[in-house]
Amino acid sequence: MPDGAFDATEYGLSVDNEGKTNSEALQALICSLSEDGGTIYIPAGEYEFAENGVQTIGSHCIRMCSDVSIVGDGDTTVLKPTGSSSYGLDMFYFNDYLDTGKAAYLENCRFENFVIDASATSSDVYTSAGKGFMFNLFRNCHWKNITVMNTDATGFGVDCPIDSSITACMAVGCGKAASPQGSGASGFGIGYGFSDDESILISGCTAENNKKFGFFFEHQGRFDGDMYKADPKSGFAVYDCLASGNYYGFGGICASGVTYDRCVSEFSLSYGFFFEDSADAEVTECKSEYEANACFAVGQTADAEFSFGRISFLKCIGGASPVALYVEGEDPTEPVCEVWMQSCEFSDVDHAVQTKGRIQSLTLTDNDVTVSCSNSFSDVDNLIDCDNSWN
Repeated sequence: MPDGAFDATEYGLSVDNEGKTNSEALQALICSLSEDGGTIYIPAGEYEFAENGVQTIGSHCIRMCSDVSIVGDGDTTVLKPTGSSSYGLDMFYFNDYLDTGKAAYLENCRFENFVIDASATSSDVYTSAGKGFMFNLFRNCHWKNITVMNTDATGFGVDCPIDSSITACMAVGCGKAASPQGSGASGFGIGYGFSDDESILISGCTAENNKKFGFFFEHQGRFDGDMYKADPKSGFAVYDCLASGNYYGFGGICASGVTYDRCVSEFSLSYGFFFEDSADAEVTECKSEYEANACFAVGQTADAEFSFGRISFLKCIGGASPVALYVEGEDPTEPVCEVWMQSCEFSDVDHAVQTKGRIQSLTLTDNDVTVSCSNSFSDVDNLIDCDNSWN
């Protein structure tokens, strides 16, 4: 137990309790520490939790307070939200902005060394609720060695972060109530757009078999342009992470200023790295293989409302997939953003590059494909295709 921590089992938490009793006990301890701050220790064991509060959408077991941290004994500390709900049950929740319109931040929290297993939850319909962590507006909050599994919605659904991090965490089988065609339902989903100084670092994490993305970012203005008007251009970095068996491995929707570095995607049900209606994103020294449709992909929808800029794939490796790079623009009057692929290497692909619809700009330089394959270009306004192995 960390020095100075409060053992939750001395304040009513028990492996023998029903979920409601445990939720009330842990919530009371968190609230009692909120003024002066403190760390709560949860020893090894499986602890059931149940609905203990409602929110604008869905319900939750625990509402977090600032300056309170929760640590466990690693994989042997298992928190199990349970029960059926209409719109989803979050394990840990904070979203005053949505519930009250007050732009309050959750601040100075740590979450370390425990598992959230939501296999005993279900919801009547899929919404944004039903997460392991559902936070909106938070500062200086950090996750380390946390596993979230089997949630109805996104595992780590944490929006509008400032100076925060997620390290050595896992999201497995999340989004079970959703379909891949819906929003959210991912392993790690980071929304943004409230403040210009938003930032988060995600490193050494794994996302396996989640319903949609393994890791993704999205501007919340696509849902509410009045509440989320900011346009931070940097500070969203993901490195040394693995995505396996998700619908998409890594990417963004209406995202900007996202960097993926030294990440690996494999066995995606569609694309390894996918950006839709996004701008100013960079994928560097990443690997994508055994994807069902393409290693790397960029698309623009016909009703896109966000501005566009360069999407870059640099020094990447891919293979064992039908297409290395796929780019699609649905709106002939607004061509898709500028796409760069440079110094990448591919093997065992049928097509190096495929495009569909009208594309604004496509730059392909110094790329190498080790097998004979074809390219298919549609209406590209500005095509640079030189110094590649297929030239």
